[in-house]
Amino acid sequence: MRSLGILVLLLITAMFLYTGCKQADEVVDKSEEMHEKAKEKYEDTISDKVAPEVWNLIQTENYKLKWKEWPGKKNIYVNPIAYEAIEKKEAEFPIGSIIVSDRYDDEGNLDNIAVANRTGGNEKTNGWFSAFYAPDGEVLKVRDKPVNLTP
Repeated sequence: MRSLGILVLLLITAMFLYTGCKQADEVVDKSEEMHEKAKEKYEDTISDKVAPEVWNLIQTENYKLKWKEWPGKKNIYVNPIAYEAIEKKEAEFPIGSIIVSDRYDDEGNLDNIAVANRTGGNEKTNGWFSAFYAPDGEVLKVRDKPVNLTP
């Protein structure tokens, strides 16, 4: 009779352990899901905050005067990091590369300015931040699609 009591006690303990482990797995799964949702929300809003900073950076750098044009391309300026990658014919631009494209309308007036900045880390955009600006710096659009640029 005593062994039957021990066996019942062991079965009850095993059931509690199984139930506890299963609930812990569900909590971990839910936690990971919440983390991914928070990360996506953060990445969706961060671009809107970064866009004015990128504009200020390219203006401070005075890209038209201090940066070189992409060899063989007109009105596309690259910072020294990107230019070095182009010269070395690297497979991809390194983090810190910035490419600015001045876009003109049919009458030759500056229509908008496209900027791609290799920031790394964002798989959704292949590690690039990109935006379109009006000539006065107003953010027209922050691009949420991958940028595929190679030197």
